[in-house]
Amino acid sequence: MMIDVDPKIKKKKGAEYFERPEDLDNDWVKAHQEAEVEELRQKITKKFEKDNEKLAAEGKKEMKPKELQERLEKADELAAKYKKENKTGKVEAEGKGPSINKLETAVDKLDQRIENMKIQMEDKEGNKEVALGTSKIVSVPLRQLPIWTHEY
Repeated sequence: MMIDVDPKIKKKKGAEYFERPEDLDNDWVKAHQEAEVEELRQKITKKFEKDNEKLAAEGKKEMKPKELQERLEKADELAAKYKKENKTGKVEAEGKGPSINKLETAVDKLDQRIENMKIQMEDKEGNKEVALGTSKIVSVPLRQLPIWTHEY
């Protein structure tokens, strides 16, 4: 998107800044895009059904299936956009007046979220090990503990 807004930025930032990470191949990207489109379709369908239930509860006339088809056109547009991006290899900037500063801020926020999630994952793994270790200590039945007798 940044390159779409300012083609000269690739030279300023360097080509490696814009390279895709090794673990994200084209198959993964396409699967992710398909999942996003399907998720949007499900959201639209659920919202349509809830709206119809609400109208029926109020005693009003329900919406027709044509309304659902019109709403689902947004998902079709998203699928067409992804198809075009995959074909051309270029991602078009979207939103109200996209600028390099806004896009860089968004990238920084995403990087921060990724770092936070990594830290949370590491903490969670560490807590699992601690919890497993303590549960082994506590789970020893009392009758198996040695009994010491003091003879006077």
